[in-house]
Amino acid sequence: MVNKIKLIIKEFIYKYIMIYIYYILRHLITPNKKMIRNYKFKGNIKVVTKDKKKFYLYNNAFILESSIFWLGFDNINWERNTRKVWITLSKKSKIIFDIGANTGIFSMIAKVYNNDCEIHSFEPQPNIYHIFKKNIQINNFNISCNNIALSNQIGQAPFYNYGDNTFIDKNTTAGSLNQKWRQKNQNTITVKVNTLKQYIEKNNLTKIDLMKIDVETYEYEVLLGMENYLKIFKPIIILEIQTNIIANNIQLLLKKLDYIFYNINENDGLLKKNTLDIDENNLNYLLCPIEKKHLIDTLIK
Repeated sequence: MVNKIKLIIKEFIYKYIMIYIYYILRHLITPNKKMIRNYKFKGNIKVVTKDKKKFYLYNNAFILESSIFWLGFDNINWERNTRKVWITLSKKSKIIFDIGANTGIFSMIAKVYNNDCEIHSFEPQPNIYHIFKKNIQINNFNISCNNIALSNQIGQAPFYNYGDNTFIDKNTTAGSLNQKWRQKNQNTITVKVNTLKQYIEKNNLTKIDLMKIDVETYEYEVLLGMENYLKIFKPIIILEIQTNIIANNIQLLLKKLDYIFYNINENDGLLKKNTLDIDENNLNYLLCPIEKKHLIDTLIK
């Protein structure tokens, strides 16, 4: 009983008192990376963008959310230009898919910049999905949040991640259906798997305007599972390309669909590419159908 009381007191201090101390400290000092790692906390944080958009994130003592708290949303280096591209395109999109959504930060961004858009998000890892649901609730956003993985198969499959407690309270941002991906200290669970084709038909969707895919080397399989709807909908796609094999497969898949390719350089912006190749420092690509190029013209230097 005594230990239980101590635990409750510790949790109360950690969750409700320390956060206010950190709010005060944030105005007094400029934290470094070591401090951000050490001074993590659990609780809601208010996010304010440079153009005064506001939303909340639940911080489960994760590094990214802690960095946003300490440094500010527009001051963190994390996918700086990818966020800029996403914001611009979210404003112009009616139906948005966030695949491999993690805690839902990109979904929150899309919704706060375009409240009228319809968002379908997918996150298979249960403990991360739980935080995503919290973010939806504290913002009172209408987002379709699905606790499934997407691929070119339907059913159940092993889902892999690394590290101790990775499926309990950690967020590596590296969960994957690919067993060969980051095998050191690897753990696994079983998750539900669906295809985009089945999801589209089940939900009677007639288009997808914008799609982000970040599924740790399974991007090609996600697109493959869209089948003929990839040709019919021709969404603008933001995705991560980790290997040359993935790059080649996606390029072949899009060969007859008249897509143009831009590497998203997080420092220099969009760089047009004739082929998909690997830049280890800038893994994200923007894939845009030629007929929708006018939607990205303001982003091209």
